[in-house]
Amino acid sequence: MAKIQKIKKNGDMAMNQEKIHYYIPSSFKSEDLRMFNYWTLQVFGIMDDVTNKQITDDINIFISPNFDCPESWSNMSPIRINLAMDSLLYWAQEVYQLAHEYCHVLINSPYNPQMRDEWFEEVICECASRYVLIKINENELANKLYPEAFINYEETISNRATYAFNTKSLAVETSETLIKLRANHEWREAERYLANKIFPIIVNNDYFWQSIPGLACFKNNNTFMENLNEWYKESPELAKPQVAKIIKLFNDN
Repeated sequence: MAKIQKIKKNGDMAMNQEKIHYYIPSSFKSEDLRMFNYWTLQVFGIMDDVTNKQITDDINIFISPNFDCPESWSNMSPIRINLAMDSLLYWAQEVYQLAHEYCHVLINSPYNPQMRDEWFEEVICECASRYVLIKINENELANKLYPEAFINYEETISNRATYAFNTKSLAVETSETLIKLRANHEWREAERYLANKIFPIIVNNDYFWQSIPGLACFKNNNTFMENLNEWYKESPELAKPQVAKIIKLFNDN
């Protein structure tokens, strides 16, 4: 892979351009990185602003069609993000994958060992992807070069296959669905179903995103509901109403 770095900065973004480094296959066109980098900065800027948190470490972004799926490692130095893409020109796909992985980076959960309820973080990061796609659709350049494409991609994602279940069942530790989610943190159909329930609660409230670092407080010796309640306690006051509404999806008490 060829390393591409020190691309000219586009606008006054929260993330320092010098902190971002790209690694791409030799078959990719390096000139396509200019716009790819622009959308990267947009994603980082949106997420940094709404979480009120900024990553100051270097970030290495690897893009390849050979990756099985996008991944991130926030415990590495530099931080590493993998994007599974066939082209640098698939901007909506870039935004979707990058927002999800950057959400993980901002939460900075302890992945070694992985907490059993970190599957819930996958749900929130799925919501982050959809939120950023909607936000980035408001960008003037997006409307000029790619009209409605970001919002259409978000709608396509929201309509993908899901596994429907009673969300209240997750309040019971012996729930078959909860057991399966803990065993497979990439059960996308179930996680997408839950994201579809949560997203309407948070889509119009930017303050919610200040709560997501609190997801790193999940503990293995807690029940799922205890972990959610700890998240509520850790959340800033302005984010608490949305977190409380999410908890009510599982338990009315």
